[in-house]
Amino acid sequence: MRLAVRLITFGLLFALFAEAVWWCFVPNSALLQPVNAVLAVAAAIFAIPADRLAAAADQRKQTLMALRHEIVRNTGLLAEARQLALAPTYGQIYPRLAHSAMSPAILFSALNHGRDRRVLELALEWQSIAFDLNRRLEMTELRLCTGEPADRAELDLLRDIASRPDGHFAKAAAALVVLADAVNASMRRKRS
Repeated sequence: MRLAVRLITFGLLFALFAEAVWWCFVPNSALLQPVNAVLAVAAAIFAIPADRLAAAADQRKQTLMALRHEIVRNTGLLAEARQLALAPTYGQIYPRLAHSAMSPAILFSALNHGRDRRVLELALEWQSIAFDLNRRLEMTELRLCTGEPADRAELDLLRDIASRPDGHFAKAAAALVVLADAVNASMRRKRS
């Protein structure tokens, strides 16, 4: 679709240019004035969807780049939170995972529902995982920072959860890797 609109637009503009050059050599031709007007209007009409398609492609590219940036950032934050959880202490503050670029409003307005379906599904799944992990970190933080100190068993449980291969941190890290692969594949995919 995008290629067809682009070819038609450039074809009309080229015909308009050729007709304008011809008009320079035959300036008094009554036939050329209506042809010129028709070609100009047709090129302008086809330029509108071409511009919208180009803007949509640019918005998609920027959204995918923002997702990629947020994935890299979250990989570091997740590693830091996991390290802190492996050695919990009283009064500890945990970093929160970011998921602003993965907002459904941003994703659904910028990404193609057919071509980027996998990225959309994985980003929504990641957002749910990140929200859940952030909530768990907040609850742990509240327990470690307020009131009476947590007992040793609670700290051992947190350490166990952080090191478990099927725990929340491992699940979040695995989801991030899968999402990163899908985003990279989507960025490499040719436009249709």
